[in-house]
Amino acid sequence: NFNLHISPKCNIVLTRKEQFMKIGIDIGGSHVGIGLVDEFGNIQQKKEKYIVEKIENESQINKQNLKEEITQFIIQTIKEYQKMDFVENVGIAVPGTVNQTTIIKAVNLGIENYEITPIIEKETGTKVKLKNDAKCSALAEQKYGNFSECENGLFLCIGTGVGGAVIYNGKVLEAKEVPGFEFSHMIIQKNGLQCNCGKRGCFEIYASLKRFKEKIAYEFNLTTLRNEEIIKIILNNKDDVRLKYFLNEYIENLAIGISNLINIFEPEKILIGGGFTDYKEILLEPLKQQLLTGNLLFNKRNDIIIQLAKFKNDAGIIGATLI
Repeated sequence: NFNLHISPKCNIVLTRKEQFMKIGIDIGGSHVGIGLVDEFGNIQQKKEKYIVEKIENESQINKQNLKEEITQFIIQTIKEYQKMDFVENVGIAVPGTVNQTTIIKAVNLGIENYEITPIIEKETGTKVKLKNDAKCSALAEQKYGNFSECENGLFLCIGTGVGGAVIYNGKVLEAKEVPGFEFSHMIIQKNGLQCNCGKRGCFEIYASLKRFKEKIAYEFNLTTLRNEEIIKIILNNKDDVRLKYFLNEYIENLAIGISNLINIFEPEKILIGGGFTDYKEILLEPLKQQLLTGNLLFNKRNDIIIQLAKFKNDAGIIGATLI
């Protein structure tokens, strides 16, 4: 069982497929994705489990022991993949604060101080590593994707929450004790809405895609938060006054937070991953124009390079194998 690869210099290389496969796991706020990833960053197989699909199910699901549900899905899938004897190590991308063994705080999942890796290692007999999900995504984009030639960049993972990573002088920056760079919890509105973290006015409250979708679903009497349904509503109601207001408000709030980051880091490029990538045609260009024309930047620019992550919502899976 071989893979054929042709290098940029046209050298032909045969590699044994089973020597290079790794398992990457991305725990999100609405679903868990698990993939078999080869040495070139390609996902060969993938399984997903949705945690929240319908609005009315969310409170019920949050009352369940979500961490056990997630852990069992991970264990079952790893064991399934281990039947293929070429699988190596396992990496897990987690939204929030982690250390080598523990999910210290994942506020959108309601999980705190959960020592997950010993459980998985005991059940599967394989070494497991943890890392913040946005940092994993930035690693994937740096090695294989749209950060490959970028020395200084910002990565935003916009979905249930807002994850963040910084590329500076070619390296993914991390704080010493915890992952840090929690863009989502910078305050953009004094005494604003309460965040799941306990503070008020956090960027995440106003910029998460989930909050945006919830507003539209409520106004248009939808029971689902699935992207395809929300996008259909947007495209079919372009002249609706309520919808225009929600879109403008969301873009303005998103631009405020991102402009703060631009003013601090002055990146060459900004990449956005997560569920936001499904809304490229609706949100990306208005966001760029708001950043350029909204009197938000300290150092004015004629243009801003703001793109989707090459791997879109799969960046976390791929990056988890690079931990």
